Amino acid sequence: MMWRSPLARVRDALRGQKVREKDLRNLVSNLPYEGLDKWKQPNRYFPGNSIKTSKYTLLLFIPMNLFEQFHRLANLYFVGLAILNFVPVVNAFQPEVALIPICVILCLTAMKDAWEDFRRYQSDKRLNSMPCLIYSRKVKQFVERYWKDVRVGDFVKVVCNEIVPADLLLLHTSDPNGVCHIETANLDGETNLKQRRVVPGVCITDPEFEAESFNSIVVCEKPNINLNHFKCYVEKPDKDKVGAGIENLLLRGCTVRNTDHAVGFVVYAGHETKAMLNNNGPRYKRSKQERRLNIDVMFCVILLLTMCLVGALGHYLWLQTLPGLPPYLVPHSNGHLDSPSLSSFYMFFTMIILLQVLIPISLYVSIELVKIAQIFFITNDIDLYDEETDSQIQCRALNITEDLGQIEYIFTDKTGTLTENKMVFRRCSIMGTEYPHKENGKTSHWTLKLVCCTCTVVSPHSINFETEVTPDKKLLQQISGAESTSVSRKIDAYLDFFLALAICNTVVVSMATAQRQRVSRKSKRNRTISVDSSIEEDHFNPPVKLEGSGGNTGAQTCSLHVPRSSSEPAVTPDMVCYEAESPDEAALVYAAKAYGFILLGRTPDSVTVRLPSGEDLRFEVLDTLTFDSNRKRMSVLVRHPISKEYVLYTKGADYAIMELLDCVSLEKGNQKNIAADTQQHLDYYAKEGLRTLCIAKKVLSGREYESWSADRHRALAAIENREQLIMDTAVQIETNLTLLGATGIEDRLQENVPDTITALREAGIQVWVLTGDKPETAVNIGYACRLLEEEDLVINMSCKNKVRRPLSASLKVGCLIQNISLVIDGRTLAMTLSSDLQERFVELAKHCRSVLCCRVTPLQKSAVVKIIREKLKVMTLAVGDGANDVNMIQAADVGIGISGQEGMQAVMMSDFAISRFKHLKKLLLVHGHWCNSRLANMIIYFFYKNTANVNLLFWYQFFCGFTATAMIDYWLMIFFNLFFTSAPPIMFGILDKDISAEMLLGVPELYRTGQGSGEYRFSTFWVSMLDAFYQSLVCFFIPYLAYRGSDMDIFSFGTPVNTISLFTILLHLSIEIKAWTVVHWVIMLGSVALYFIVTLAYSAICVTCNAYWTLQSQMVDPMFYLVCIITTVVALLPRYTFHVLKNSIAPSPLEQARHLDRMDPITRDQWIKEWRSFRGGGQVKRSGLSVPPSPTLGTSVEAYPPSPTASEITGDEFTLNVISENYNRPVHT
Repeated sequence: MMWRSPLARVRDALRGQKVREKDLRNLVSNLPYEGLDKWKQPNRYFPGNSIKTSKYTLLLFIPMNLFEQFHRLANLYFVGLAILNFVPVVNAFQPEVALIPICVILCLTAMKDAWEDFRRYQSDKRLNSMPCLIYSRKVKQFVERYWKDVRVGDFVKVVCNEIVPADLLLLHTSDPNGVCHIETANLDGETNLKQRRVVPGVCITDPEFEAESFNSIVVCEKPNINLNHFKCYVEKPDKDKVGAGIENLLLRGCTVRNTDHAVGFVVYAGHETKAMLNNNGPRYKRSKQERRLNIDVMFCVILLLTMCLVGALGHYLWLQTLPGLPPYLVPHSNGHLDSPSLSSFYMFFTMIILLQVLIPISLYVSIELVKIAQIFFITNDIDLYDEETDSQIQCRALNITEDLGQIEYIFTDKTGTLTENKMVFRRCSIMGTEYPHKENGKTSHWTLKLVCCTCTVVSPHSINFETEVTPDKKLLQQISGAESTSVSRKIDAYLDFFLALAICNTVVVSMATAQRQRVSRKSKRNRTISVDSSIEEDHFNPPVKLEGSGGNTGAQTCSLHVPRSSSEPAVTPDMVCYEAESPDEAALVYAAKAYGFILLGRTPDSVTVRLPSGEDLRFEVLDTLTFDSNRKRMSVLVRHPISKEYVLYTKGADYAIMELLDCVSLEKGNQKNIAADTQQHLDYYAKEGLRTLCIAKKVLSGREYESWSADRHRALAAIENREQLIMDTAVQIETNLTLLGATGIEDRLQENVPDTITALREAGIQVWVLTGDKPETAVNIGYACRLLEEEDLVINMSCKNKVRRPLSASLKVGCLIQNISLVIDGRTLAMTLSSDLQERFVELAKHCRSVLCCRVTPLQKSAVVKIIREKLKVMTLAVGDGANDVNMIQAADVGIGISGQEGMQAVMMSDFAISRFKHLKKLLLVHGHWCNSRLANMIIYFFYKNTANVNLLFWYQFFCGFTATAMIDYWLMIFFNLFFTSAPPIMFGILDKDISAEMLLGVPELYRTGQGSGEYRFSTFWVSMLDAFYQSLVCFFIPYLAYRGSDMDIFSFGTPVNTISLFTILLHLSIEIKAWTVVHWVIMLGSVALYFIVTLAYSAICVTCNAYWTLQSQMVDPMFYLVCIITTVVALLPRYTFHVLKNSIAPSPLEQARHLDRMDPITRDQWIKEWRSFRGGGQVKRSGLSVPPSPTLGTSVEAYPPSPTASEITGDEFTLNVISENYNRPVHT
């Protein structure tokens, strides 16, 4: 290897930094430079594929870990005091002794950090040593190397079921259509397959890939964390540019499935891969109690400085009053003493060293231990385990468990969070005619013989309602006629409708024999349908009988499928498996399959559909316009195999499709009626709580397609502003659509959602639903899940212009009427979130029992959470299951993800992850209350304990001239906080249980005690501090008065004082403990035994120590025991008396609940049942306020305050509906 000068290396490093910071990178193949020195490699500036997530090295562990620990101010404070104790003029006791507490804390933390870092090192080593295949020009084939050997510019081959080692630009696959199926579970948790395709026209060396023939330049963007976007183009030798995107990129960590092998060009390696950029580890948040704790620590610092100032001033006055030079004051070598002012200055710092324990050094470590134990109990709760998905709760943020007990606002998504996100095809409207599908979603003997294949193992006795669609008889007859005549224009629309359902999606099609080599979990839960569709009323069509069906409808169904000739390969519907990115797409594909329109295959360039007649149609796919949250729709542009027309099939939200319909066609009477009838059907679907979609098509001329295709090609090849250009081309073609129909899909509520929401609202938590659905759908779900009650006054706000007056009018209604709920759409919400209207919106929302925000975007969700959290200063929790909920989850104080059907993006960005919405009830009401109560009481006790103990030294200063002398041996002082009194408060914070889980779940109102300041308040902190001062006074002065006038030395006097302090502190904790266990008894008695054993051993062994044989001499004196008993009783009597009087005269709700807990379970449950029935069947009422009657259509106007008229609000541009019991009938206000 050629030697290079250091200057050249520095120059090369600076050049490399500039190259890495550029927005665009030019990458070339490494093959022509194979075997050359590293500094001659063209891609040498980019990092290799070796990763290192460990923070330390063996050599630098100690300095780096200490540097990291000193970021905590408490550690820096104690180290500073320990160093200050080495200064002779201010030291309080032996300098080496002062180092022991902080050294113990630092060593324990360092050991924990070292173990965690060693595990990261082992993980890195295992990943870097994984094998992979890299192309070698010397060997002329792919050779096995390690992941750490991969470099940018290499060609890597990945075989089936292998993990991708780096971010690869896909150039070749074994699939003849250039498709590679991947599973991204390691990145986003999604287990459904995704398609990636080769960059078109770059490598045409089929069937084998020839890496040495690749001589193009890959131009890509700088690495970023966005997993869903990638900007790149490949510049060929002829300067032709081919655009590439995320659909051409294999991300590190993905697994190749259903593809023999794939070859890619490495564009990002190591820490620059998208997976590594997104690997941020556990999230760190500061809890509300932690913020409060820091404030109280500052109060303790002020108190410490005050006590030290008193000590310094007292020392000055004491020196001033001395008549001469006392013999116990040793002068300096020059024979002079310091002046009183200088001595008092030194004494100020000496007092800080002596009283430093006032700041609890072990509190932070104890809090971490308690939180780890709390997380252990939460994750191992069997009630939070979901048997169907075999998943338990995950705690991803380790330091905010106590915030679960202080939540005041919950913001939740609807789909997949409140509902199952398992879609059932319930209704459809085609060309203005509605087909109800009454039989779908329930067991029936009348079914198609097209049994749908699923990719999971299902019990033979269970029915998969999401895939087994029961066709509507009338629609089935209509399609039969369409297949027989195929001339009517109306019939063509029916066929186009189902072709759109089968084609317009991104569903991955695979054969049942080519499934992933992975064990599928067996479903253990029988799914049932709660809707009795047998009595469902058809509001649009009279009942229709299928002619000729008789008792054997199955025979007629089979007549739709003509048997194929024996010469053709037999592809039966049972051999086809579908994997969709969303349950909506799967439901529509299975619905089309039930009517005989079977999606048989999908490649990047074509899609094959089998018609009911048995004929296979292969559509050439010209482009796919994927769904995005701005357009609210997706489209597929195909070329019809028969008519050779360019056809665009589009599906999307009803409002997004309706406004794009062809105005010329709408002027025709028939099309206008179809649009009106379809809109009527859509409104009815929404009021039934169904998810609605519109289906449309457009036929393009050849000239239109060529012009649009050129624009699309330029947009795909662009780097700057690529996303906007791609969306502009999509919007350009999605115009003048022809409406085909609409669909209504049922998304059923999850189990126990109404009970959970009712309990949360009884607990004083405001529940908001933020959804992208229509207002009618949201209102229907709101009533179904008991977010809205029948007696509620529901205000529906919708406007197109400014909303200042409507907000004022609604606010006036909200202040006068108690039970109001607000329904607001996205457009109105965007206006209310403007800076000039935020205050009014927040004030209105504060008076609402519940709020439903409809048609909102992900950014609006996060904006609502931020505004409520910041304006009202409340604790917020956001819960969602999809990628569109990530912003909302991160904006809240506590984010909870639900591992549902939309992947794991929400889970991976959340603080806690649950599998069912019902688990939120116990997580908050039980574990949240326990964590908050335990930690709050432990923190308060820690401050009390340290203050009561250190004040004994402070009171002694009044009798020793404020000379910072201690009457207790230094080692015993250290052992007191480090060993004798450290374990009991930790066990108190881990195991104490003020109320049982059954009581907390039965009486949710008990959760309100933790909201706001909760048990850790400004008043409770200072009451405990005052109690600590009182107890320290008693513990010092009663022994002082008892032994006054005796010949006892100061250390013999300090022994009973220290012993009394131990008894008082431990018995004080015994008063606070609510639930005694064997562990509590062992720890408490063990602490006392440890004190006596260690003190006796120390005072017996240490002959030269001040405490030699002091405890032994005290224990033979009866006065010692009498003083200990009397002093402890007097010290604890006020607190004990206060508890007795408070719990007897004015017991708190918690104390009343504890009294009920002492009853036998049968009596307790009966009491809770009677109490809930007395409250009105469990309905949520605001205590202490009368509830006015709900306004209905028959209620007199005089009974309610006058409301502004529409003209007084904003004219025709605003709609304010008050919805009462019949929510679909607006009442004008």
